[in-house]
Amino acid sequence: MRRCAEFLASQLEECGYSVKVDNLSNVYASREFSRGEGTFLINTHFDTIPPSRKWTRKALQVTVENDRMYGLGTSDSKGGIAAILCALRELNENRFKKLEVLFSNYEENAALLDGKRWGGARYFLTNNKLESRMGINAEGTVQGDRFMVSLGCGGRVAFDVTVMGKEAHTAEPSWRTLGRNAIYDMMKVIDELRKMPGGKMTIDGYTVHTELNVSVIQGGTAINIVPGECKIECERRFLPNENWDEVKMMVERALGALRDVEYKVHFYEPQRAYLLDRANPVVALAIGSVQRTLGYTPRLRIDAGRTDSNHLDELAGIKTFIMGPGEGATSEHKPDEYLSTRRLDEFHRIMLTMLSNNS
Repeated sequence: MRRCAEFLASQLEECGYSVKVDNLSNVYASREFSRGEGTFLINTHFDTIPPSRKWTRKALQVTVENDRMYGLGTSDSKGGIAAILCALRELNENRFKKLEVLFSNYEENAALLDGKRWGGARYFLTNNKLESRMGINAEGTVQGDRFMVSLGCGGRVAFDVTVMGKEAHTAEPSWRTLGRNAIYDMMKVIDELRKMPGGKMTIDGYTVHTELNVSVIQGGTAINIVPGECKIECERRFLPNENWDEVKMMVERALGALRDVEYKVHFYEPQRAYLLDRANPVVALAIGSVQRTLGYTPRLRIDAGRTDSNHLDELAGIKTFIMGPGEGATSEHKPDEYLSTRRLDEFHRIMLTMLSNNS
């Protein structure tokens, strides 16, 4: 990731930007222009996930077949970065007085630094102040070969539940009375959690659903021992028409329905949702850039998944819309991840339109 950050830094320096790379390999760059007003942020992440064994192509080598560019991270979100860099190379004057660029690391995961786990954007924003009051987060929003504009992201209530049973040797004839199987009790916990209602939100006819997911389970010590403890890790994504505290209470009510089960629950740090006001000028900028470039009006939507735009909103107050050339869940985080070369070129032209002072 450090080598990738150094490569991105060199590309931005060639475009005339002042660049710095921090301890988590986040790449920040800025450039002032002779004309324009205000400051605008361009953000996306450059890290990705490891390839699975189900890839049929070389994950770490880009291959182009017809209209598709295959490779790990092409859709999420290296393709967007390529389009952005091309646009910045061609941009002489700007509608904004200053551009800030944040190519963040550790969006897909977190890094341990000084005894604390950090996402890249959260680390950068905690230690630096940006001037921008509006910006773009370049994540995939293409559906049906057309760009959409996302006005925000969902939040997440993440938590773990630990059930305490009682260990006993399975060879004992009376192990059912001497021990208590924590995994069996955890099944009751999961049953109650799965009764929780999901979330739903519609914007301009685009509907997003969320529901609770039991993601990780651990329990038991040996095949001949009744498990004395079992732990699950869960998340319940929520949309901007809900809030973190409400969903947390839903989890607590579900667990409160348990009878004769000893458990403890631990909630992780809150991760909030956000939603842009449609009247914000940055929304008109996003829609107008697509209209002038491609000749159609993009639909609006909301994303259940989280991006670094959540941190930009929460920690820096930057009004950020989401738009990019990837197709989201259709191709991201899947074997043979791909990006349409036509969408890549279109996004490059949209960025030029968005930033140009004569558009």
